[in-house]
Amino acid sequence: MEAKLGEVSEIGGQQVLEYEHSPQDPEPTQAGLAVNTLPIPPKRRTYTTWTKRKPLRGNTLIWHLRLGHPGPEALRCLATSARGVRIKSEIPTGIQRITTVNCDACGVAKARRLVRRAPRESVQVASPGDRIAIDFHPMSPGYAGYSSVWMFTDRASGFTWDYYATDRTTPAILSALKGFLNMMEVQYSKKVKVIECDNEITTTHPRVYAEIVQQGIRCEPSAPNTQAQNGGAERVAAVIIQKSRAMRAGAKIPEYLWPESIKAATYLYNRTPSVRKQHKSPYEIFHLECVAEQSAKPDLSHLRAYGCKAFALTKDAQLQRNRLHRQTPRGWIGYLVGYTSSNSYRIWNPLNKEVFSTRDVTFNEHQCFDGNTATLRDDLRAEDLAAIEKRIKELISLQQTQPNPWQRHLANEEPDEITDENVEFISPEADNSVKTGEESEPYTQFRFELLPTPPESPPSGFFHAIEDDLKVKRGGEPVSRTLAEMQARNRIPFNAAFLAGTLQHKIYVGTRRKTQGRKSQESLASSENSPEGGSLPQPLNQSSAGKREAQRDRISSALGEEKGPYVGTHWKLLERLPSSHTNIKSHPYRDAIQKAEEAHLENHKLSQSWIEVAKTTAKGHRILGCHWVYVYKLDKHGRFLKIKARLVVRGDQQAKDGRDTYAATLAGMSFRVLMAIATRFDYEMLQYDAVNAFVQSTLDEDIYMEMPMGYRKPGVVLKLQKALYGLRRSPLLWQKHFEKGLLHTGFRRVLGEDCCWVQGDIVFFFYVDDCVLCYPKEQEEKAKDLMKKLQEIYHIEGGKTLQWFLGIEVVRDRPNRRLWLSQAVYIDKMRRLLPDPLPRYRAVVPIAQEELLPHTESSSPKSINSYQRKVGTIMYAAVMTRPDVAFAASRLARFNQNPGPQHHEAADRALWYLTQTKDLALQFGSDDNSLVDGLLVASDASFADNSVDRRSSQAFAMQLFGGVISWRANKQDTVTTSTTEAELLALSQAAKEAIFASRLISSLQVNLEDKIPRRGPAKPPKVTIQCDNLQTIRLVKEELVKLRTKLRHVQIYNHWLRQEVANGTVDVIYTPSTQLIADGLTKNLTSEKFQNFLKQLGLAEITAIRRQTEIISD
Repeated sequence: MEAKLGEVSEIGGQQVLEYEHSPQDPEPTQAGLAVNTLPIPPKRRTYTTWTKRKPLRGNTLIWHLRLGHPGPEALRCLATSARGVRIKSEIPTGIQRITTVNCDACGVAKARRLVRRAPRESVQVASPGDRIAIDFHPMSPGYAGYSSVWMFTDRASGFTWDYYATDRTTPAILSALKGFLNMMEVQYSKKVKVIECDNEITTTHPRVYAEIVQQGIRCEPSAPNTQAQNGGAERVAAVIIQKSRAMRAGAKIPEYLWPESIKAATYLYNRTPSVRKQHKSPYEIFHLECVAEQSAKPDLSHLRAYGCKAFALTKDAQLQRNRLHRQTPRGWIGYLVGYTSSNSYRIWNPLNKEVFSTRDVTFNEHQCFDGNTATLRDDLRAEDLAAIEKRIKELISLQQTQPNPWQRHLANEEPDEITDENVEFISPEADNSVKTGEESEPYTQFRFELLPTPPESPPSGFFHAIEDDLKVKRGGEPVSRTLAEMQARNRIPFNAAFLAGTLQHKIYVGTRRKTQGRKSQESLASSENSPEGGSLPQPLNQSSAGKREAQRDRISSALGEEKGPYVGTHWKLLERLPSSHTNIKSHPYRDAIQKAEEAHLENHKLSQSWIEVAKTTAKGHRILGCHWVYVYKLDKHGRFLKIKARLVVRGDQQAKDGRDTYAATLAGMSFRVLMAIATRFDYEMLQYDAVNAFVQSTLDEDIYMEMPMGYRKPGVVLKLQKALYGLRRSPLLWQKHFEKGLLHTGFRRVLGEDCCWVQGDIVFFFYVDDCVLCYPKEQEEKAKDLMKKLQEIYHIEGGKTLQWFLGIEVVRDRPNRRLWLSQAVYIDKMRRLLPDPLPRYRAVVPIAQEELLPHTESSSPKSINSYQRKVGTIMYAAVMTRPDVAFAASRLARFNQNPGPQHHEAADRALWYLTQTKDLALQFGSDDNSLVDGLLVASDASFADNSVDRRSSQAFAMQLFGGVISWRANKQDTVTTSTTEAELLALSQAAKEAIFASRLISSLQVNLEDKIPRRGPAKPPKVTIQCDNLQTIRLVKEELVKLRTKLRHVQIYNHWLRQEVANGTVDVIYTPSTQLIADGLTKNLTSEKFQNFLKQLGLAEITAIRRQTEIISD
């Protein structure tokens, strides 16, 4: 007799038998009852900590959230395609049956165009690991500064590796590609055969294409503007980004965490079964082939709903520290944003905006982030006061031992552009295990990491209040500081400053004037935050070790209201200004920067620098980009005056049309000549500034520019009418425009120096927008009338005594007719280039006695870039005011292309020497009674001193009125066969430079033999050259002595020198090497000889002199 027991149906990928009770079933017998009432033995637990993990249960909605919003077909076969999964019975027509339109997050995140991409034929027969598709996706700046994501997809399995980078340069892509290929070969023993990519690889990054071909890999780029041909990578990346968008929308986490959400989406995508792949996941397909695992099904029992609330153990609880504080919270609240492995999670703390990796965490999958951080606050009063004080001391001690990383870089460095010294990106995750490492290669250096290494989990009692604003009354208005701002400055964190009243530190909010008996409410430790509800102990006087930190915090405390630094703050205490407009929102000086931008735009409005036009008007023209540049304006002591913002056009985007773009700039020698003359004749020197100099000249072509960042309007661009900073021809247009005004005023150009103009005894010279007016005291009225005429034409401000020019400090002692040029402030910033810990060289000579030899190995781009920055920094000081390091700079510059460790050490030594002697200044007016009337030049050569190519070193130094106005130390361009030939070449170089300086002085109408300036034409001064080689002197002065050499150019120099000596233009005299000033520019000197060399150069310590001149001027 057949009977119906029940119905079989498929639910959640499982065959379910549902028993149906029949009313005709016989009643159970007494025996049956007796059997059923027997005691049932207790059932043993199937799953323990020693067995595999218990399958995770949940309905389709929960699994839809856990797996990152997959499609319904993936959920239908999930139970059979993965381990550790149990799906409760679903309601086919209910809300638990998830489709794209039934889930709001999926509906808004997965909207797309429908495009069919037919797969390439070879993909069908490829094995996992053979064909890799690469695609690049730029993103908005996100967590840790990442701005793009790169997808490497295995076409056969669909398994995807994700890389994150801070830039998209060729070296970065090369590093990622090499790291990926190496990982495939080492981890999976697979050599990639084919790489599919878009056209960017072949056109924009040809070096990457060449590297692929060199590896023996076939590259299959798509046709230009045909993304569909790279459909494999395009589609996978689109699915992952779409998936991450839905996950982020559902979790309500901020957009800047997109690196975390995309990484989590990639992790989940690799473990999600696909209908097209017979309900197998990319992870299973790839690992079955490449790893040969018996069961390659991914284990999903550790997954939780993305973005759900997480409770993580504190560091104290993990390490079992402070166990006596049993009432202290043991956990902190965060939200799940990713997976490090199957038992390690990435948890986001919205209070300090950091992501932590931790294992000890529990989840509440029914709650996610609601945007309200107030619910995460922890009461600080629960923390023991002694524990708080101990933690603060640890933080302050850590700060005192770690220098600010910003101080290791130059203040005006250009990032921000186009340097490959620090290329970072996230490594792919090919398995549950995480592997990190570093690799050096010829193009660049990079490091693999799984996002920046997170800091320690916040200590209990601190982590919940990190982001809370600290309200301190000052004049009835609150002042607030956040940890994000404090951490950006690398100083004592918010919690330490918040409870600083328990330590021996004074941290005040208010003005800079000195007061005594401050009230307790002026301290950051307010009564409402004290452990007992009363006021905290009054802080004692700070120790000497803490003065710098207390001063820094006192200044920054006031920024909560003013959002800008105090006038008079030293530059060392100022924050690094942002590199772009997008970074000012989080900057502590954002209000001051915003005001500087508005003031700059208002000046452009008054100058009518542009007009707003519709974007369609610029059809056929390239619309140039623009960016903001921010700088500090400082006084002569390096103290803050104001923040200056300037809008710069992307002139590098302009097409080169062959027109002239050269604009003359004032030479360093010309500037020093003018300083020597002004000192000799006691000229007045006033400095002026041409405000927005370039903008005062009109453009002669049609140029369109985007509207400035932060002030843009849709569909509107700017048509430029004035020459903005950044355009290729702006300097030339300004120079031509300014020259017309000078001619109109009555000035005439000085012969040989386009930036120097004279009218009688009045001298006017400029460098772009920095102008200086020199004149005798009796010509003051006439000089000021000329400036008034110029100011009627141009917007020129100033008129104060010259103190700074091109970053050079001008210190003057007028009663004694002396003047010093100092670069102490510039040299002080060189400390940022020194390694950490700082070297400890003896600051006696800038370069060691041993010869530097070429590096035999290949240097990395990071090393080359760092070395070139060091040498360039030394070089600027060497050519402007510090001839004592000219020889060292010349030697160091020879190894710019391939520096080694020994060259870095030599550069660090020169930098260290400069920083230890920063107060040495170049003196003028020291020798009022010169031995010769005219220019005194010293020439010297060191024969064949370069052991590599046996070329000789040569140098000269030129003096005017006892001050060095010009010098040079370099290697000769040709190999000479004798000391006489080398000296002759050096002598000809010195003679040519001296004749040029003589003509410049003559054009300035200056007679060197006069004590007062003489009006009218002046004859060129006599040039006297000192030489320590008698044979060379006889060659150029005596008739019977002839040079025997087959080097034609040496003969030419010999005949030319003989001609100039015969005409009386040049005279050559003998001087012993010990008295020759140029001797120290051609060789390494001992410490004793080097001190004498400093005296010959006129380099003097001016610390006391500067103080005296300030007292006199006050």
